[in-house]
Amino acid sequence: MKFLRDTRYAFRTIAVALMAILAVGCKGPKEIPDEDLVKIFHDCFLANAYYNEEANGADSINIYEPIFERYGYTSADMRHTMKTFSQRKSAMLSDLVTAASEILEEEYRAAQYKVVILDTIDHVAQRTLTRIVYSDTLIRVNTLRDTSKLRIRVDDIVPGDYTIRFEYLIDSLDENRNSRAEIHTLLADSSESLRQTMMLSRRRESKYSRKISLDSNHKVLCLDMYYHPKNEESKLPDVTIRNLEVERVLPVETSVDSLYRMQLNLRIFNHALMMGFTADTLPSQEHQPTEGHEEKKDSVALRTN
Repeated sequence: MKFLRDTRYAFRTIAVALMAILAVGCKGPKEIPDEDLVKIFHDCFLANAYYNEEANGADSINIYEPIFERYGYTSADMRHTMKTFSQRKSAMLSDLVTAASEILEEEYRAAQYKVVILDTIDHVAQRTLTRIVYSDTLIRVNTLRDTSKLRIRVDDIVPGDYTIRFEYLIDSLDENRNSRAEIHTLLADSSESLRQTMMLSRRRESKYSRKISLDSNHKVLCLDMYYHPKNEESKLPDVTIRNLEVERVLPVETSVDSLYRMQLNLRIFNHALMMGFTADTLPSQEHQPTEGHEEKKDSVALRTN
């Protein structure tokens, strides 16, 4: 395993550094037992890895002294132990390095598991809080007066990713050319922003899909499913729109916070806290709110024509 090979190499490097910490010994140094040496090697590896990352490879000898002190030893004790280690029959130095490596590997696997839990919670939270904020199954337009049905707006916009999708058919009886679909947003001062326009196909069933990310500056999302340039005269339309949906996906942090408040009614469900939890700490389904109650928590109600 590459991780194990790397840690063993690092421990050999640390062992050499530890033996060279002081050139002059002290009277009456203590001999460090094997179980404490494993702990010291473990901590020295982590300290060395962090120091090399943060200090650009500067002299790291002094970073080991606090580690010795943590376990009640000095640099002299470590030097004495390393010099006399070969005289022991209890273990070889490589055995202690392997033991420390196994501890690091176990910690690494545990950290990976916690990351997986957090990623899973993120996905579950976003999926749970995803909403269709506007929908319509069928819009049929064959008069100029009815073209207003093809222009919609979604108010009460909250930050998140919005996907607009629908199926459409511009029939052969439609007399217009250069038909387009357009989306844009309105800011607090009613000015327009994030305008996107796409040409529509004619005489065959097609699909439209656009994704747009909105922040707190955007207040209204506008969709015109049958837009024509101002210099073109509007003629008789023949358009069918099916399965129109505006889907909203909240940001991860907002989704996780909302999910936790739905579950426990507390605002402490965050990544730092969850590092101390496992998946079985989440409440059972019997404590989840009913569908009606959950809908009240959502700031944007489902709109259906």
